[in-house]
Amino acid sequence: MKGRVKNILSILMIFSFIISMISINSSYAKTNSNRKIVVFEENVDQVKKDKILEKHGVTKVKEIIGTNAVVVHVSSDDLLINEPDIRYIEDDMIISISGKVNDDDSTIKAKKIDEIRPEQPEEVIPWGVQYMEAPDIWAITKGDGVKVAIIDTGVDIDHPDLVDNIKGGYNTITKKGSYDDDNGHGTHIAGTIAASDNEIGVIGVAPEVDLYSIKSFDSNGEGYVSDIIEAIEWSIVNDIDIINMSFGFIMKSTALYESILDASNAGIVMVAAAGNNYGGYAEYPAAYPEVVSIGGIDEVGNPADFSARNGVDIWAPSTSIYSTYINDDYVEMDGTSMATAHWTGKFILQMRTNN
Repeated sequence: MKGRVKNILSILMIFSFIISMISINSSYAKTNSNRKIVVFEENVDQVKKDKILEKHGVTKVKEIIGTNAVVVHVSSDDLLINEPDIRYIEDDMIISISGKVNDDDSTIKAKKIDEIRPEQPEEVIPWGVQYMEAPDIWAITKGDGVKVAIIDTGVDIDHPDLVDNIKGGYNTITKKGSYDDDNGHGTHIAGTIAASDNEIGVIGVAPEVDLYSIKSFDSNGEGYVSDIIEAIEWSIVNDIDIINMSFGFIMKSTALYESILDASNAGIVMVAAAGNNYGGYAEYPAAYPEVVSIGGIDEVGNPADFSARNGVDIWAPSTSIYSTYINDDYVEMDGTSMATAHWTGKFILQMRTNN
């Protein structure tokens, strides 16, 4: 009987562990079976692409010019599978990134510092910025002239700690839409990288950098792989120096990787979160060799319990990170997303110092 009880308890413990592992992933990918990325041969022009799609009654969602691809809604892959002008077709996966202030969110925990606070709190240097030794470099440079794109939920364009550094942006979800943040995650990342030294709130690692907000995730923190690809292509066209990608997912995408290769060949440094998978392997896009994979550490320098451990290139602060948030606010958050922002900021300072 005791043996049976032990076996049942062991099974329950394993089941609980599996459930907890599912619940703590910071971002994941799921497929929308009807939405595809169709990548054509290089010599196929737009007119020919449109004719092929029209012939099969396929609905086009948008173009991805750099990879000569289109995003479409189809009832079946079989409609296009035998077209010789098509290189390949893949699912346009939905990526989810956790970033809301929610006490029930066990992935990237965010909490209000004060429910009642002054409108302009006195400036502090967060522990992560100190840990990166950024203040020691500020006498030499604060990152001016470096262009960093944040592919995320957008950035709060009116935040008093960010407004001076935001130089532009783009919305890949809706062409004429705003790149303002309606979730919070992207604004938190932006503050860690580049909150201004203006005597209020916080100061980022590189407080004079040129920020570009690329909104590829919606208010629920969801976006398509095609939106990420388009964001990378926009960065290439606009001569961005560094791309911060504080998200990750477990499934490969050929189309995404080709855009990463294009960005790498253009000289862009790409930085991505290794993932919050409790000791697992770095997720994509961090797992690609052209991307710097960032894992998370705690305040004493040990790997954070939620961080990926394998395939990590760099470790950076990721726990109790105090930074900017939407509606001119400030919160603490945990996650390898936050670690990624710290290293992006530090690399900016190193770029300017080496120049």
